[in-house]
Amino acid sequence: MGDIGKKKVLVTGSTGFVGSHVVREFIDLGYEVVGISRTEASSPHMIKNISGNTDWCDVLEGVEIIIHCAAAVHQMELSENVLNSYQTLNVDGTLNLAEQAKNSVKRFIFLSTVKVNGEETFSDKFFADDIANPIDPYGVSKECAEAGLREIAVSSKMELVIIRPPLVYGPNPKGNLATLAKYLNRRVPLPLGSVTSNSRSLVYVGNLVDFIYICAEHQAAINETFLISDDSDLSTASIIRHIGSALQLQPLLISVPVFILNFAFKALGKKEYGARLLGDLCVDITKNKTLLDWKPKYSVKEGFQLSFKN
Repeated sequence: MGDIGKKKVLVTGSTGFVGSHVVREFIDLGYEVVGISRTEASSPHMIKNISGNTDWCDVLEGVEIIIHCAAAVHQMELSENVLNSYQTLNVDGTLNLAEQAKNSVKRFIFLSTVKVNGEETFSDKFFADDIANPIDPYGVSKECAEAGLREIAVSSKMELVIIRPPLVYGPNPKGNLATLAKYLNRRVPLPLGSVTSNSRSLVYVGNLVDFIYICAEHQAAINETFLISDDSDLSTASIIRHIGSALQLQPLLISVPVFILNFAFKALGKKEYGARLLGDLCVDITKNKTLLDWKPKYSVKEGFQLSFKN
């Protein structure tokens, strides 16, 4: 890998969950970091609203690497505003940034999503080079951005790296993991004790950030697409027990048959929630190991302890 020196890195979404960790890690590694945020203007952050009309000329000078974390994130409940934000930020904003950067920036790292591969795995895992199969509008928007970025990379000297994470967890997590932790802290019995045969890939934010650094410097990462995980898939019951261990609590798990849980989620109009808790979504990271000689820096146990410990 190359000499870091004082390379200048632009990080979008710099105050978000992943972006804030990226900023801290790259500063600690010796990079000059400029963060782009919608809400916070303080060193090293600048405010910009990202869209297809954003002017980037004031921040691109001297930038060698862009790490594009900013995104309109996945929403369970769709609305016209949500769909517009997918197009405005995830597609138009991404491609506008890349177009303005392509003649000066050496490498563009795009944080995409496993949803570009699909929503659920069955007999096999997802692989990084599978044909894209996004199902929902969020996944479709990320796949459109990926396709546009590849066209820009082909027609320029800018190197492209695409990373598709599954569920990312870390300190102060959000979403289903935060909900599960809340229920465990309140000693609420959970009817998920029988959900032991499903398998989910997750990635601890420390592992994701470490992989982003490798992709920023490794020559073999150029113009490649990667999936990423902790390389240890977990059932829902196992995830709950890991959270409980970090909280030093014994989960109160009730073993309700999975077919009853499936029926209940569908009856309540929560099929997508049910799929996340009961279904499989696994990724293969053999490509990361063989091509980049990368393995997760933190174990699953360490990741959960760092994320949920009191």
